[in-house]
Amino acid sequence: MAKSEIENILDPVNQQVIQLSYRWKIFLQLFDSGKESIELLNKSGANVFELFQYLVIDDAMISLSKLTDPNKSRGNENASISNLINKSKDSLSEKTFGEVEALEKELKVHVRNIRVLRNKILAHSDLEHKKSATTLPSVSYDNIENAIDILQAIVSKIASEACGWTTHYDSIIPYGCGGDTLLEILRLGNESKSRKG
Repeated sequence: MAKSEIENILDPVNQQVIQLSYRWKIFLQLFDSGKESIELLNKSGANVFELFQYLVIDDAMISLSKLTDPNKSRGNENASISNLINKSKDSLSEKTFGEVEALEKELKVHVRNIRVLRNKILAHSDLEHKKSATTLPSVSYDNIENAIDILQAIVSKIASEACGWTTHYDSIIPYGCGGDTLLEILRLGNESKSRKG
């Protein structure tokens, strides 16, 4: 397949991975930065941050589900990792394609429960589940993080070998714009409030 045809799917898939990585990095800066930070968030607006936490987790699971959809749904092509792999396989060396296939297989393990949740409660409201309140599979932060890491690795390998692109997932949040900055502002605000009170 021609490089331009691969880029036609590589770009939208890569943009989804960038956005997912960006939102998850901010999430981790806020909610995976230690007990002291969680106490600060609770003190500064527990309900707001709890809501934000749930929204980002749901968003990450829906994004991962979309990215791991099949090549096509109802006759329409998906901007999914599977479709990207399928379109780029002839432009990859045998070694790279084997690595990409192995990563995709590992990715499917991490998103299996996520896709069940998407189909039962996130993107659909399954009536049988609502009536019987059956237990749904659990998803850990590790499932989400590992899936994101694998997506980045797959896209990076394909982008590099098939299109000569370099991906930069580590530098997606400009300095002073992340969750760590918000935590520092909240910390300073709470210290100022304590001195005045």
